[in-house]
Amino acid sequence: MTESIPASLRIVRGANRTLGRVAPSLTARLNQQLFSMPRRHAPRDWELALEMLATRRRLSDGLSLLEAGDGPTVALIHGWEGRATQFATFVPPLLQAGYRILAIDGPAHGRSSGRRADPYRFADALARVSREFGPLHGLVGHSMGGGSIAIALAAGLEARRVVSIASPASLRDVLGRYAAVMQMPPRATTRFIERFHHHVVRRGHRPVDVLELLEHVDTAALVIHARDDREVPFSDGERIAAHWRQAALMPVDGLGHRRILRDAAVVDATVAFLRG
Repeated sequence: MTESIPASLRIVRGANRTLGRVAPSLTARLNQQLFSMPRRHAPRDWELALEMLATRRRLSDGLSLLEAGDGPTVALIHGWEGRATQFATFVPPLLQAGYRILAIDGPAHGRSSGRRADPYRFADALARVSREFGPLHGLVGHSMGGGSIAIALAAGLEARRVVSIASPASLRDVLGRYAAVMQMPPRATTRFIERFHHHVVRRGHRPVDVLELLEHVDTAALVIHARDDREVPFSDGERIAAHWRQAALMPVDGLGHRRILRDAAVVDATVAFLRG
């Protein structure tokens, strides 16, 4: 059966193939704009319980989050085009374990303001939450959220324990996979990655990839990754665990990239690890 490709994607791919050969810089700029503007998706029915369980907070910079519980603070941050309520399965067990939960809608995601996002903006959001709500005991990140945790820790954010779920090992690889999906020619791809790094430096971050950042992080971590993840390869989880000095890898099967957030064994392992 032939894969159904949206008409809009076919148009962008065709434009990239043609324009990318004659105007690689322009192609890189246009694709960077597309790459940094996430779509907002409504919560699924199973997520809505978290809105009822927690209190919605909005910070002065437009960042929105859900707060519940008392005790040591655990911050939860989702992945690209995700939302805080995707952690609905995690929150009741964490509350029962005695934690205070801060489930964050990343910039330009969920109910947070903004139109543009990337892992570095997510990392800045984690730092902002720590300043506003106090020290963090734990951090839990899914997909790009896990990558943003690595960036934040390397930049000085402190936490005792981290759980990284289905997270990419390399932002350069993520950019490369995006360029391949969008069928950008090689020169346009190179310019696209260079532009991303330029904007990162301009905002005060180091353009160092995730694995190199992790070599300087001492926080204890649990890396959970499904062998059948088709969006972020399982090998990324292996690489993260290998470079993170105090990390353990927990492979799982049959949970893909998103079902992993609803799995009872994954939730139990997360809570147990945060409790130490």
